[in-house]
Amino acid sequence: MQEISVSIRSAQTSDAIGLARVQVETWRDAYVGVLPDAALVDLDELRAAVRWTRVASILEEPERLSVAVVDGDIVGFCHGGPGRRSVTQAMGANDRMAEVYALYVDPSFQGLGIGRALLGHIANGLESDGFEALTILTLEANRHAGRLYVSLAGVPGDIVPSVVSGVPVDQTPYTWRDISVLVRRIETADG
Repeated sequence: MQEISVSIRSAQTSDAIGLARVQVETWRDAYVGVLPDAALVDLDELRAAVRWTRVASILEEPERLSVAVVDGDIVGFCHGGPGRRSVTQAMGANDRMAEVYALYVDPSFQGLGIGRALLGHIANGLESDGFEALTILTLEANRHAGRLYVSLAGVPGDIVPSVVSGVPVDQTPYTWRDISVLVRRIETADG
């Protein structure tokens, strides 16, 4: 197997097309049979790029958006920050809970530790900002993501009914009540 060199860095507005491409390709790979085919076919990289340009341009700490780059191309990204009020309330958490809003890795680069590295980069920054806990919601049907979070000591919570692209879906929250456990677990695996 060929070694690849991956760099993780903060996203810039000029990364929007790469972010959009990864998001659309990941959704089309992971959500077949979960979301209607029409919803996946209708995903629009240009619309997504406009959204990511806006997100990157208004980003303020402690919110973070990081990208994984291989040979100049974005192959993954992670977006996190303070826990959304609806999520922290549903989990009975306080304002010291951070949330990962999105974690996507291009399907061609999955299984190489890129998602783990992105998650570690974001978690480390959020821990430095004083957050004590971290949660991420993922579609219940996304077993691959669930296995990753459990392998990193994330504790699955009760199903949260949700709507994605107009479709009712179940999401599972994975939580680290002590964010330092996640950061150390990733540092140990990488070191």
